[in-house]
Amino acid sequence: MIEDVTRENWFPTTQLGVTPEQTAHFSAPVVYWLAESRFESHFRPMTLSRGGTPVGFLVYGIDPDDDEYWLITFMIDHRSQGQGLGRQALRTFLEHFDRTHPQTAIRLGHHPDNVVAARLYDSFGFTPTGERIGGEVIRERPAVTAPVAEDAS
Repeated sequence: MIEDVTRENWFPTTQLGVTPEQTAHFSAPVVYWLAESRFESHFRPMTLSRGGTPVGFLVYGIDPDDDEYWLITFMIDHRSQGQGLGRQALRTFLEHFDRTHPQTAIRLGHHPDNVVAARLYDSFGFTPTGERIGGEVIRERPAVTAPVAEDAS
């Protein structure tokens, strides 16, 4: 399930984190993103849960500098990794995004050494744009008119 971060779920969401090895790819903790989203009104923080328990977190929004939608950050808690939840969560988010922002492209960036993320994003149609921002590889998924298809892998 995907839902906005609310008064009821914000604290359990702040308890999510990545492994120490992954901090190079996801250096800011969830609490940082929640604080920043209070001042960056275009940020929309969301929690990803399974059985009522938060297992992941993301922030997306339209960048006022380029008028493009961005998946700003996306993570699955270290205790829930390796269970296919990243794929499920990204699919759920993209379905939500396509319903709420029909026919709209979305962009994201990832660390060039994060091959797991690169494969995941490739499988959902995010292709490299050739740009780099802050050292990150920038990818874009073009606007779609149909729901995200189930991946065969």
